[in-house]
Amino acid sequence: MIDATNQLPLGQARPIRLAKPSIHIPWRSLAVQLLLVAAHAWPLVFGQAGSPGEHKSIIHFKNGDWLRGSLAAYDQGAGVTWRHSDAAVPLRFDIGQVTGITLDGTAVGQLAAGNLCEVQLVNGDHFRGNLAGATEQHFLFDTWHAGRMQLLRSAVRKIAPLPKGLRTIFRGPENDEGWTHGKINNETIGESGNWRYHNGGFHAKAAASIARDLNLPDRSRISFDLEWSGAMHLAFALYTDSLQPISLSTKENEPDFGGFYSVQVNSYSVNLLPVKKHEPLTYLGQATVPGFRNKSKSRLEFFTSKPQRMIAVAIDGKLIRKWIDTKGFTGEGSGVRIVHQGRGAVRISNLRVEEWDGRFKGPPTHPIGARDDLVKLINNDRMQGRVAGVDGDRLNVTTPEGGFPVPLDRVKQIEPATSKTAATVPIESRVRAHFSDGSRLSFLLNRWAADGVEAQSPCFGSATFKPGSIMRLEFQAGKSGK
Repeated sequence: MIDATNQLPLGQARPIRLAKPSIHIPWRSLAVQLLLVAAHAWPLVFGQAGSPGEHKSIIHFKNGDWLRGSLAAYDQGAGVTWRHSDAAVPLRFDIGQVTGITLDGTAVGQLAAGNLCEVQLVNGDHFRGNLAGATEQHFLFDTWHAGRMQLLRSAVRKIAPLPKGLRTIFRGPENDEGWTHGKINNETIGESGNWRYHNGGFHAKAAASIARDLNLPDRSRISFDLEWSGAMHLAFALYTDSLQPISLSTKENEPDFGGFYSVQVNSYSVNLLPVKKHEPLTYLGQATVPGFRNKSKSRLEFFTSKPQRMIAVAIDGKLIRKWIDTKGFTGEGSGVRIVHQGRGAVRISNLRVEEWDGRFKGPPTHPIGARDDLVKLINNDRMQGRVAGVDGDRLNVTTPEGGFPVPLDRVKQIEPATSKTAATVPIESRVRAHFSDGSRLSFLLNRWAADGVEAQSPCFGSATFKPGSIMRLEFQAGKSGK
């Protein structure tokens, strides 16, 4: 047993050669035409050549092909306009055959002090912003990537106020810089491979280890998106002082290491093991997760508290198990190590490490189609009525008994009255954007330009996003591609 990719089977890139210059490239001719560059006599291979500065972005096609370069423009009529250093003119691609674009979006802006909240929409999208007010039809949020946004009340599933003053320690990954790749030597799990950074996440197929000292605080919340195929078996070492993988079955023979917790996650269960070099290996307990058998992706959260000697795991917003280590907190370091056991393909993305206030939030329980808003307080009291607005740091709630101003730091979460059907964009036009702070929003992409990304959605109407805030775009199959 090792405590803890090659890429998920999302399509393996293969080279395509370029030749004649072409401004608009229909997909059917792309595979046979050489797209190139009048000024050059040699063929260019997708994913190679060109100046490094222009190759931070990648456009991905339905057949698995890809091309490095930079996104010059986008609109519904003209499609995607793409620049490459070896192309004399920008290249244009039919949007119906583009599956995604990986961008160099690394900017994360700072919001002014306010009522910072986590917002979850009915369609599964989520972002963070300052709750600025409420109208008859909308909730108002100030965001760093699009300024003031109006969210349709019926499209908002949950609003969770965040405590003030908690630090975000890490969010990413944006690359594998600062991470340590470890060599796994174990006959049971096979030849050691590597985690590979691609398209905003870490991927692995073969057994692989990656670690980093993240300066974990005494109370932490570690959250990430997990995707897998086949049998999944991962190990997460929390509060470790070793960036190299540790064989638990032969740990006495390993170089000296301090104590840590190993969270073992597989397709059926989650186990927690406190690990010390000269002490017998024991399990603190197991939590079965039968739903994993029918899934291929989930959002995981690890909660830790040194003062309480506690480790907890939540999956898709639901707390599944909380462990108390009666012998004391075992973790002696401040790092995290992720080990893939080499069974199936795995992807980890949207990793966020932050201080935690000790509060557990839960998934929404207010039924879809409810007529009233539900406000849950941190003492487990509930108020049902109408969120009328925000006055400073107080939430105004109107109930049958009258109006009540509630301090937002006493609010656990707000579950608005929602529509029975999620407000969404037709699938043939939908683009899903992943932002550098971990936010995710789906919308109709009208225009991409240096001065802004113009988007439209039934959830928030019209908005203009900062281009540098977006790390990745996912395109749904368009009608033209059918």
